[in-house]
Amino acid sequence: MNFHLVPRPLLYVEAVAEHGSVQAASRALGIAASAIDRHIKALEEVNRAPLFERLHRGMRPTAAGEAVVVLARRWRSDSERLETELQEMRGQEGGSVRLAAMDSLANGVLVDLHRWLRAAHPNIRLTVDIMAPADAARELDDGTVEVAMAFNLPRLRHQHVIWAGKLRFGCIVAPGHALAEARETSLARVNGHALVSQSAILPTRQYLDNRYGWFFAENAPVLASNSLQLLKGALRQGDVAMISSELDALPEIGRGELLFVPLKDKGLEAPTISVVIDGRRPLSRAARMVSEYLVSHTQDRLAEARAVAPSPDDS
Repeated sequence: MNFHLVPRPLLYVEAVAEHGSVQAASRALGIAASAIDRHIKALEEVNRAPLFERLHRGMRPTAAGEAVVVLARRWRSDSERLETELQEMRGQEGGSVRLAAMDSLANGVLVDLHRWLRAAHPNIRLTVDIMAPADAARELDDGTVEVAMAFNLPRLRHQHVIWAGKLRFGCIVAPGHALAEARETSLARVNGHALVSQSAILPTRQYLDNRYGWFFAENAPVLASNSLQLLKGALRQGDVAMISSELDALPEIGRGELLFVPLKDKGLEAPTISVVIDGRRPLSRAARMVSEYLVSHTQDRLAEARAVAPSPDDS
């Protein structure tokens, strides 16, 4: 960021919240710890409210501290947006785009987005924050990100959906797995096979637990993780299966490293993937290009994967 419009006290509060202590923030920013501590205490005195809980090990933001962190992020985002708009007024391509997205996009769509920007628009800087859908919706509403892409995004009043597409749930396995030859399957048929699974705190697993709690009660995963990369590594070994959305393994399905067998269970509601912006704020040209790429490229990737693993209804 070329502009320095974010007040230093806000930057310091944000850094302490991120790094967990004044000393850690000092090392990250290259600013004396005494200066950071002095600015935070001055803010606390002016607002007559503590911004942090001083714990035995480190510091944790209070509700007031969290509000200041949101303000700092919004101020930073507005500063970057201003820089981008001024560059566009001068006829220059560049600026910054902040995107909130899911971990399942990290080794596919987001890598392709980075590669495309570097090749076609090298002056555009991209910041990607990986977070849960509810957090992505909140960050978009707060103005700290410009574009959000996630499953089943909570609908807020000022959201504008650029694109939304239905995904499929299925069983993801390696080519040599016993379930690999089926055109379709069901939870009953997967019952008894060794499973890996997303952690119970993640949205896809929560949905499946709420609708089909019996399945995981009878089939405790041999590996549960919030890392899709770890789960897909386990799947490639060939002896386990995973119930999830096709989006979670799009690159591997397209390359034939993993197979997607659609589930036919009645009442299994397909998740929705959306690209969303905030309708209250003008979108920079850079953010518009990023959002348009996300839509077109995700549609292309889904079409490629479905050509490899068509729905039973398409046969």
